[in-house]
Amino acid sequence: MDPAFWLPEHLHVMLNHLPATLPMIVGPILIAGLIARSHAVLAVAFSLGLLAAGATPFVMQTGERAYDRFNAGQIQPPLDDRGDIAMEMHEEASEKAAPFLYGMGLGCLAGLIFLRWRPDWVRGCTYLVLLISLAAAAFTLRAAVLGGQIRHPEFRPALNESPDHTRDD
Repeated sequence: MDPAFWLPEHLHVMLNHLPATLPMIVGPILIAGLIARSHAVLAVAFSLGLLAAGATPFVMQTGERAYDRFNAGQIQPPLDDRGDIAMEMHEEASEKAAPFLYGMGLGCLAGLIFLRWRPDWVRGCTYLVLLISLAAAAFTLRAAVLGGQIRHPEFRPALNESPDHTRDD
């Protein structure tokens, strides 16, 4: 196996899809579980939410290590100015998303426990996890969009070369 496979930046790009996409999937599955009154469907949703939260520290750690390698000049080619700005913004957005992912994970863990030992509490827990997963999805989507802009200029918004406003001095 290629040793580059285990570099932090490569692992980050592979793993980041779990906390970025799973919160968007958890919500609809929870709704389906509520409508169908299916504990099995709810268990799937809670398990996926737990997977997203469990992957988050690994994604954060590999992202931090990749950031350090970029700053040390160990990743070539270096980032252009807009890529560097996107990387800083991506890091900030990821740090804001992490608490929502962890909260979703705790709620999902509680949901799995309630499914087994307190089935009458599952409905309320499901609604709470649904709300948290929506917030987690919004925050992780923002982080994902910014992450894509780091190395992909085609994902960056176009610069407005001629602003529509004038400045009065």
